[in-house]
Amino acid sequence: LIVGRGGGSLEDLWCFNEEAVARAIAHSAIPVISAVGHEVDVTISDFAADLRAPTPSAAAELVAPDNQARAQRLAHLWQRLAQGIGRHQIAARHGFALLQKRLDHQDPKRRLEQQSQRLDELSARLQQLMSQRLHQGERRLANLELRLQGKSPERLLAAGKRRHQLAEERLYALIAKRQDLASHRLAMLTARLDGVSPLATLGRGYSITRTQSGEVISRAAQVNAGQTLVTTLAEGHLQVRVEETHNR
Repeated sequence: LIVGRGGGSLEDLWCFNEEAVARAIAHSAIPVISAVGHEVDVTISDFAADLRAPTPSAAAELVAPDNQARAQRLAHLWQRLAQGIGRHQIAARHGFALLQKRLDHQDPKRRLEQQSQRLDELSARLQQLMSQRLHQGERRLANLELRLQGKSPERLLAAGKRRHQLAEERLYALIAKRQDLASHRLAMLTARLDGVSPLATLGRGYSITRTQSGEVISRAAQVNAGQTLVTTLAEGHLQVRVEETHNR
């Protein structure tokens, strides 16, 4: 789908900046090419589309490529495919010849004897390794039993309780200290906030006047006669209508 227009002024091209157009392009079930104006023109449709073309004619070239170039590309790919198949066949024949030669030079009976001898060696090494591991495990178990006998669970439990009690006391002290610091900081920040609070200014008799959209009025030139404004006081607000405006 090509969404586009030839040249034009900013107003002529502005419809391609509309939200409805951008959403329709983004939700399109088929690919969309945006081709709005000339190459220097940029719209929101360009970002929502799958592809941007500098002009509508360039978009047409993108969706309808040159058949001659496609045929040349296809012929080139076919030639590369044929060459690759040929190389693969040559390599396969060479590999098959090497495997056949290696198979002819190998005696299955001799290989079987070598594997049997290798199996006997591995079995002997496995038995020796298992015996060594068993002796090491026995020695380690004896050492662990001696270390366990030298440590009383009751003594370790009592020491752990003391460490836990000390840690709990330090934690409570730290929490209390942090709470004091936080309370002091909160009091300081509250005092500073009260000093700059707009509510304190309103309490001294001042007010804030805004438009219906919430824009704060600081100059008479911002409003027109007959316009409705909202004035916020220290307590409540007023809805007022402008009778006259004086810029000075």
